[in-house]
Amino acid sequence: MIFTKLRLKNFKSHEDTIIRFEKGISVIVGENGAGKSTILEGISFALFKQHTGKKIDDLVRNNANSMFVELEFISKGKKYKIIREKKSNLKSTLYKKTSIEGEYIHVCSGDKEISNEIHEILDIDSDLFLNAIYIRQGEIAELVDKTSAEKKQLIAKLLGIDSLEKAWKHLLPVINDYENQLSELNGKLYNSEELADDLTKKREELSSLKQRGHELEENIEEVNVLLKEISESKRNMEREKEIHETQVINLENEEKILSKLEQDKHGIQDNLDKIKEAEEKISRLAKYVSKLDLYLDFEKSVLSIQNLKEKEQEIDNKLDSIAQQKQLVEDNKEDFNKFLASEEEINRYNNQKVSFEKELATMAKLDNDKKDLLKEIQDERDEINQFFVIAKDKLNDYGVDQDKLTEVNDIESIEKTTNSFFDEISEKIKSLSNDIVAKKEEIIVFKQNIKSSQKPLNDLKNVEGKCPVCQADIDENKKSELIKQYSIEIEENNNLISEYEESVRLLTKNKLSFEDKSNKLSELSKEIIEYKHKFGHLQNQLVKLNKLDDELTSKEFISGKLGELILIIANKKQDRESYREAYDTYNKAKGALEVLGNETETQYELKQVKNEIDNHVINIKLAIEQDPHLSGDITSDELQNRIDDLKYKNEEYNQLKGFIQNKPSYLSQLDSVKEDIGMSINQIDIIRNKIKASVYDKEKYEQIIYHSDIYERRFNKFNNELSGIKGQARETITQVKDLTNKLETIDIFKKQYNDISDYINLLNHFRSLYSKNGIQKDLRNISRPLIQKYTKEFFNEFNFNYSDLTLDDEYDVTVYGPEGESSMSMVSGGEKIAIALALRLGITQAMANGELDSILLDEPTIHLDASRRHELINLLKEMAVLPQMIIVTHEAQLENAADNLIKVEKVNGVSKVIM
Repeated sequence: MIFTKLRLKNFKSHEDTIIRFEKGISVIVGENGAGKSTILEGISFALFKQHTGKKIDDLVRNNANSMFVELEFISKGKKYKIIREKKSNLKSTLYKKTSIEGEYIHVCSGDKEISNEIHEILDIDSDLFLNAIYIRQGEIAELVDKTSAEKKQLIAKLLGIDSLEKAWKHLLPVINDYENQLSELNGKLYNSEELADDLTKKREELSSLKQRGHELEENIEEVNVLLKEISESKRNMEREKEIHETQVINLENEEKILSKLEQDKHGIQDNLDKIKEAEEKISRLAKYVSKLDLYLDFEKSVLSIQNLKEKEQEIDNKLDSIAQQKQLVEDNKEDFNKFLASEEEINRYNNQKVSFEKELATMAKLDNDKKDLLKEIQDERDEINQFFVIAKDKLNDYGVDQDKLTEVNDIESIEKTTNSFFDEISEKIKSLSNDIVAKKEEIIVFKQNIKSSQKPLNDLKNVEGKCPVCQADIDENKKSELIKQYSIEIEENNNLISEYEESVRLLTKNKLSFEDKSNKLSELSKEIIEYKHKFGHLQNQLVKLNKLDDELTSKEFISGKLGELILIIANKKQDRESYREAYDTYNKAKGALEVLGNETETQYELKQVKNEIDNHVINIKLAIEQDPHLSGDITSDELQNRIDDLKYKNEEYNQLKGFIQNKPSYLSQLDSVKEDIGMSINQIDIIRNKIKASVYDKEKYEQIIYHSDIYERRFNKFNNELSGIKGQARETITQVKDLTNKLETIDIFKKQYNDISDYINLLNHFRSLYSKNGIQKDLRNISRPLIQKYTKEFFNEFNFNYSDLTLDDEYDVTVYGPEGESSMSMVSGGEKIAIALALRLGITQAMANGELDSILLDEPTIHLDASRRHELINLLKEMAVLPQMIIVTHEAQLENAADNLIKVEKVNGVSKVIM
């Protein structure tokens, strides 16, 4: 398969990119993130819909509504084109050319159809493509640096053997699950024979129960006939018995009712007698009850006058106190105001004093700050001077001209000198690097010249009379001349290679020396920047010191002002204390007046009290006039005793008055009870006549009951036994069905057990096939000789001085040369890279069945150190064994290896391609 054209439209970062591929080495170069690997992903997506996004929508460029990928390729001489277009859905189409000049015709559409057709055309699937033709980032580095076990694992993954190993591992839990099911089924089959025996016993038990049930049904029928015969007599007798017993009960109830009515009649008459006595007593108590309110009003007025007299005295005392406190306020008001004025003045002076004290405290701190700052400034100055001397010594050691160093006298000049010298060293390193690259590229040209001369030289030795280049006839002299010419050319190129390799060695040594100086200058430059910041900090500290000196000059003036304020405050406090007593007296009098309240309101309150006393005196005089037993001389105890006696008589009067109100009700009840007594006596006579007329015979009834009970007990006994048998039979039938179902289920379990046993044996057989000693081993044994063969062929293309190459069972490489056999770890760095590249290509060739036309390499130099990366680049430059090689790289040196150079750059987020 040869790729000829790729178009990416709105595919990831590519807006509309068209790339035409030719045979030979196509190098896709650009910065990281430019969109180089997206080109290989476009090829993979077109062929097999393989991509790195989570979903196809992730492949559509931002702000775009659709995506289009078109790939043209040649396989077995026929041209094909695949188009995958994403709008609302992904549409895939495959086309083929019928002739070189003809148009593309439609082959098929749809993912599944295209996958099948591509597999048919290329004889590879997506996995083989990704593992064989598409060489991912880091695979060559892994073949160089990995251990034997890790390389074997990587090769197994590339060959697809790791999927067999995964299948072998993943089959074990599946087998374990089925074995667990088998164990469970074995447990379910454990009691199958016991269940069969139980079923036989239950069927025999069911037959015995049926026979006994028929016998009981016959007995029940016989007893039922006897019960029907006696039931009619029993029912008639029970009706008569029920009527007789009902009348007896009615008689007893009616006699109880009559007795209760007689008791109610006597109770009502007793209450009427008590009401008559109460009416007589009410008339005697009436004259006392009317005096209770008069006595209560008299008592209330007497108590009120006593309380009001006490309140009158309190108000008089309060008015005297108000007058005294008013006088004190008036007498001390002037000295009180003088005290307040003095207090305000002292507070004002105190505020000034606090302000001066704060300023003095701040100045004390400034003194300490100045001492600390002076020490810090001196330390920084010493440190900067010491670094300045050391830095100049270092520059002198690194080779800076003495005349330039004499002009270095400050931090700015030493920074300028260091940077200038660093730029000189960098230019020399860059120049040496270019010289080394140029020399190495010349060495590659010399090797290619040797290769170009070696092939015709070998052909001249093997052919007779023909020029190996133009196929013209030549004689022996011309042949000898050509052999000599080619030999001289090979010798001259070998000498040039030796000469240039020595130059590369010397240039590299010189470059390493300058790189060491460059690193030291870089470190010194960092230190200079650090001390430059320190120097700036020192300047700021000096400015701060001058400011502190200015602030400290006002310290003595503030100290004198503070002393004057202290003397003034002391004198003012003495003046204030002369008014202290008057101030305290004034405040106490003011407080007392606030507590005592308003004088006018108090006088009004006194007047109100005297009016109330006069009103109560009038009430007492009126009460004495109404009752001769009351007088102004009556004691409180005598008054209270008379009031208590009147209250008792009043309470008794009210109780009797409420009681006699029930008299009409009692009279009505008495008439009703007398009427009910007459009706009850009449009803008792009627019931007694009915009892005498009853035909109930107790002895005959008891005989009927006796025989009926016997028949019923027999009937119930047979019925209960029959019910028990029926219940037992139903239970037994259920058990028989259950046992039958269980045995049927056991038959199913037996079949499942046998099926799972057979399936486990089959899975174990498959697992043994997938094991390391099964198909894996066979695949390794089949693939290893092919890989070894193709690896050896690729390795021979690099013209190292080795005669043979072998792979052991662990895919460890051994080469054979003049010094004998050598393992991968024993060869040089360049040879190691060549072996790894040859091995990776050999694996690809083996997987492609020897029909390898094109390979894709994605960043082949990644994860390699500088030396190995350089060797791999040189090897790729020399390669011409495959018809087509597409390399994605950010190494600019690989541009020289390109037959077709494709540059990718990103502009405003869009990848652009320059062919």
